[in-house]
Amino acid sequence: MSVETRSRAPELRDVHASSKLGPYLADLWTRRSYIWYVATNELRQRQITSVLGNLWHLLNPALTIGVYYVIFGLVLKTTRGVENFFLFLTVGLFVFQFTQKATIDGAKSIVTNKGLIKAVQFPRALLPISSTVTELLAMAPNFVVLYAVALLSGVTPSVRWLSMIPIIGIQFVFSLGTAMIAARMTTHFIDTIQILPFIFRLILYGSGVIFNVDSYVESGGIAELIFKLNPIYCFITLARWSVMGGEFPATLMVIAIGWSVAMLVGGFLWFRAAEERYARD
Repeated sequence: MSVETRSRAPELRDVHASSKLGPYLADLWTRRSYIWYVATNELRQRQITSVLGNLWHLLNPALTIGVYYVIFGLVLKTTRGVENFFLFLTVGLFVFQFTQKATIDGAKSIVTNKGLIKAVQFPRALLPISSTVTELLAMAPNFVVLYAVALLSGVTPSVRWLSMIPIIGIQFVFSLGTAMIAARMTTHFIDTIQILPFIFRLILYGSGVIFNVDSYVESGGIAELIFKLNPIYCFITLARWSVMGGEFPATLMVIAIGWSVAMLVGGFLWFRAAEERYARD
């Protein structure tokens, strides 16, 4: 082979090597049908393995709310400053659980698909994206319960309820970022999967899920600032405004959007930086 022929020969490339950012994003977009297939198939499998099937998707969130209401509403009486505590608690738990489940499932997305990763070349971000979309779809029955609780507790339907769509959309972007971060962390430290539930238990008590922050925290103090900078608290407060009304928390909306953009960009770049090692570990 001549020198000229060798210079024209294509360079050998590792099949597991990551492509440049532009082609990588384009590849993700062309495989969007795969994301939808995986998400819907996972939900179908959950129904098959459950005795109650579709009914369980309604009973599970309703029973969860009932348990928390008995403990925190009736026994511990954390209802201070809240008239409709049952609805207040319902919104808080559903919003919190979305990010919790999306992050924990995202943490498992790489380590549970090692065989697929080693056998097939594809953008690895598809895995945490698919798991997050799955949790978004799984959240749909929660809204049936949520708005049923709202109607039964005397809340008048409002056009404001439609604002829940962009609010959950912003939270989805945030959760996508946390899922990617958790996915890579688990490849470094497998026990991340075991630690995350404890971390989210702390977040549960520090995000105003089960109590009214305004009734326990001094206005204008450092504690209030810490809550406002907490993205989960922002999402919960925005969702409560959407369902229950009150003054629109414009500042929290700005903070929530900022967190979501930063988490998605940072999480994606950090996840992608280790793309080539996922098939080798």
